[in-house]
Amino acid sequence: MSGFQLPQGFKPASGPGGPGGGSNGGPSPEEREAAEARQRQGEEMKRNMIAAMLEPSARERLSRISLTRPQLAAQVEDLLVRMGQQGQIRGQVTDEALKGLLEQVSNPPSSKSSTPAVSAGGRTKSLGGGITIQRKRDDSDSDEYDL
Repeated sequence: MSGFQLPQGFKPASGPGGPGGGSNGGPSPEEREAAEARQRQGEEMKRNMIAAMLEPSARERLSRISLTRPQLAAQVEDLLVRMGQQGQIRGQVTDEALKGLLEQVSNPPSSKSSTPAVSAGGRTKSLGGGITIQRKRDDSDSDEYDL
């Protein structure tokens, strides 16, 4: 690879023997390592805080949710940490309370009415709580053939 030349204006990435690796605008390796260490330490504190706040059944539910919907689990974890820091949580969070938080995060309050929604032709029906029934369209399923 020693015969490879970069186009004009491009600089090689700082590798072994690269002088002043972080002086061209990017963080130095030491700064990156320190930032990663701070991030790992913050994540570990967050994990410990959440583990202390949740009952075992709620902790199990949150870990199962993190496997299937990691973004939702991260939102709930952030909400739990904020609530814990603000002193809004007294004692441990039960499984029922966690269900309420999950519902609050996944379905933020909206100005829509809470009645079940039915689309044109009655083919799609929303029951709320993230449940939607959608029937397939079939030519033999037309109303004009009903007697």
